[in-house]
Amino acid sequence: MSRRRSMGSAAALALTVLSLTAFLGSGPGVARPAALKSAYAIHLQSAWPRLAGAGGCVNGGEETLDGILMLDGTGSYGGTFHRHTRLLFCGAHGPGAGEACSLTLLGDGSVGVTAEVMADEASPSGRSARLIWEPRPGHEATVTGACPSPFRQAVKAMYLSTRHSVELPLTEAGSGPLADRLQDYPWIVNVR
Repeated sequence: MSRRRSMGSAAALALTVLSLTAFLGSGPGVARPAALKSAYAIHLQSAWPRLAGAGGCVNGGEETLDGILMLDGTGSYGGTFHRHTRLLFCGAHGPGAGEACSLTLLGDGSVGVTAEVMADEASPSGRSARLIWEPRPGHEATVTGACPSPFRQAVKAMYLSTRHSVELPLTEAGSGPLADRLQDYPWIVNVR
């Protein structure tokens, strides 16, 4: 007497699905996400508008952030960047504001950066990163100008405590640098 073994219909279906998945997953028409780099050198340069105020003063300024975004053990990116800022303000402020005043904020220091990776069809790698930065302890700022002291102190406190974010494209491993003016953000980015 011989015994024949047969697969049940559920097992046969599972084997067929696995075989098809392996076959289709390796075909030329299947888009796989590009491999990302383990580190990105990032340079952000503000592209803020400059608006003329009364008496020739200017609202605007410029800011740069430079650093290395490193992949950590959890699959996220992070790092410490250097931030250098020059902000210009002129105008009246607050309820019942009287005469216009002007101030200049100069800032320099470290910011902690984290990055969340997201799918992005417009990015060369198919993914982008949402960078979030926040001043670290020891970040410095000086505010000078004709505005009242409480306003100058409030501007300084805001600068030294506010979190900011931008979304930028990521390049794939082995690719060259990328320079781009960010869509929806007044920043120019260089990614290496």
